[in-house]
Amino acid sequence: MVQNKQISVQEAFQQGMAHYQSGQLKPAVHMFSEILRVTPNFAQAHQMLGLIAFQTGQIEPAVRAMTEAMRLQPENVNFLTNFTEILRTAGDLTKAVEVGTRAVRLAPGNAAAHSNLGLVFYDLERLDEARASQERAVALDPEFDRAINNLGSIARDKGNRNLAAELYRKALKINPASSETANNLISVLIENENIVDARAEAEAQLERFPRDAELHRNFGRVFMLENNLDKAENAFRNAISLKGDKADSYVGLSQVLYEKNHPKLALIEAEQALRLDPESASACHQIGMVKAHLGEIEEAIGFYQKALELKPDLSSTRLALGHLEIERGNFDEAHEYFEHAATTADDKLGATIALARLEKITPDNPVFQALEEALPDAPSMLPQKATAYHYALGECYEKLKRHEDAFKQFQVGARIKRSITDYDPAENDRLTDDLIETFDQQMIERLREHAVSSDRPIFVLGMPRSGTTLTESILNAHPNIFGAGELNDLQNIFGRLGDGTTNVPQAVKSATGAKLAQRAQDYIDALNLHAPDAPHIVDKMPANFQLVGLIHGLMPNAKIVHVARNPFDTCLSCFTRLFERSQLYSYDLVELGRYYNNYARVMDHWRNVLPEGSFYNVQYEALIDDFASETRRLIEYCGLDWNSSCLEFHKSKRRVRTASVQQVRQPLYKSSKEKWRKYEEQLSLLVDTIAESRVNIKQTGTVA
Repeated sequence: MVQNKQISVQEAFQQGMAHYQSGQLKPAVHMFSEILRVTPNFAQAHQMLGLIAFQTGQIEPAVRAMTEAMRLQPENVNFLTNFTEILRTAGDLTKAVEVGTRAVRLAPGNAAAHSNLGLVFYDLERLDEARASQERAVALDPEFDRAINNLGSIARDKGNRNLAAELYRKALKINPASSETANNLISVLIENENIVDARAEAEAQLERFPRDAELHRNFGRVFMLENNLDKAENAFRNAISLKGDKADSYVGLSQVLYEKNHPKLALIEAEQALRLDPESASACHQIGMVKAHLGEIEEAIGFYQKALELKPDLSSTRLALGHLEIERGNFDEAHEYFEHAATTADDKLGATIALARLEKITPDNPVFQALEEALPDAPSMLPQKATAYHYALGECYEKLKRHEDAFKQFQVGARIKRSITDYDPAENDRLTDDLIETFDQQMIERLREHAVSSDRPIFVLGMPRSGTTLTESILNAHPNIFGAGELNDLQNIFGRLGDGTTNVPQAVKSATGAKLAQRAQDYIDALNLHAPDAPHIVDKMPANFQLVGLIHGLMPNAKIVHVARNPFDTCLSCFTRLFERSQLYSYDLVELGRYYNNYARVMDHWRNVLPEGSFYNVQYEALIDDFASETRRLIEYCGLDWNSSCLEFHKSKRRVRTASVQQVRQPLYKSSKEKWRKYEEQLSLLVDTIAESRVNIKQTGTVA
């Protein structure tokens, strides 16, 4: 068409521009290419092909086309300005600075040239120069919303989130159609923990940008902070469906699945995030979190270290490494990680709370003083942070023997935690009824017909905070026993239903004998993976007290150790501990007492329905008072020769992942006996609730 001279080159260029401006990129590319075939030195056509390539994500062709345009017109300021941004996106920051500097030198009054050069400085982390460039752009064009947005991002990086939010709002007022600025505003509000405004802004933008993937990801972040995991999962999945190549959306989905206690699914999504963006520090951190949860410690540490290489000031990773070192018994290393996090974190409270666990608390301890000074700010904290804060301050007061102050903090923390916890005590009542009804003598006789012969498992069970961790630590010190910690395998394998939910009584009643036998072997196979060479492996899931009859029936050669403790000491210890994702009943004294009563009912049922000697009772108080004799009896029950290392369990460097992690690193102490008396008045609701039920826990150290 052009070559036949039917229209001039300039007319063809105008047609190409018309296609481009109407969004018809394919005919625009065809027209500009035709122009260059006839007139290879038509610089504007090279530039337009470069811009179209850039806008469609073809960075290398964009650089080539713009390089040719610049060769032809080296002092064209518009070319220079556009080329600066293309080079920045291509990662050639040195060349981008050179080109951008030339643009502002040739046209010091061009606001876009200053702004694009400022973006290059921003990527180079030369924030002062970046700010100066954006300020020049705004001085030249006060309505230049992109430059105002960029100033907001610079303020955000410098830690001034209030100023950042103000600038983002100003830019949005000028250009309400900017989804980038809207999402920046929502993000900074989230980072500033202003969740009410963040949600309001996100909802206001949803009608304008219903298919904006980043907006849906921000909704996911808001829902996570509100502890609405189902809505958060849906939002992250929406973001992925709209833009499947955004690593941060997969990280968000992984975080939700991790909080929902689906670590293997969480790992899949986190690894997908890292495939999409190998330089994502947040993806590396998330993989580290999940692998640590799955017991893959060395791999977890490797990913944490990679996250810090990519983002040295990532305080959340230093905190995670510190908590991992606590679990491994390396308290000095943990302290070092927490101290470093306290110096780099924008919000130092998390590191201060972590340090409080390791410090010797005295009235003049700086960590304790920092926690006390934060008390006036507690009402404005996000629920999760406020909960952790109140529990940490309560523990400090307890160490100082200020028991009344301590309990007030525990109460406030528990009240907040309960407000964001989905727990139905009536459901636990129904489950207890179902367990007792299902696992009668007839069912247990049926189970025996399909039993497996393995004697490898040792189950340690009972109420949380009753001494199960201490008991497992004693057993683990024996050379023939490996302590695998709290495993969800028994509930997951025997409780899974077709709809994805878990209910052991229903699943067992509907399973065939062959299926029960297969699941029992599946459990043994899963257990063996934890320590293939160990003669015996401990599964220390306290809640397995609900399944003693199942264990006895299907694994008759397994050892079952039930640990009991004074009910009020047990429940006090539960109430004054903040658990990660379990023990949801422990944040209300009446509900806690109600759960304890159900535990007592189930244990009474097992004593009545199972043959004598089906499980062994360890009474915590007896173990504390006569440690050597009780430990010998425990090892004898497990069918093993005595080994004196069991008396020095606290010297082990094995990983401990429960709230008792610090106690089991110390020699035995008796200060926790009758501790509840210090809080007797405050525990009246709990005492009354438990007193209403007949409690029949043998004061034992015997075979039941």
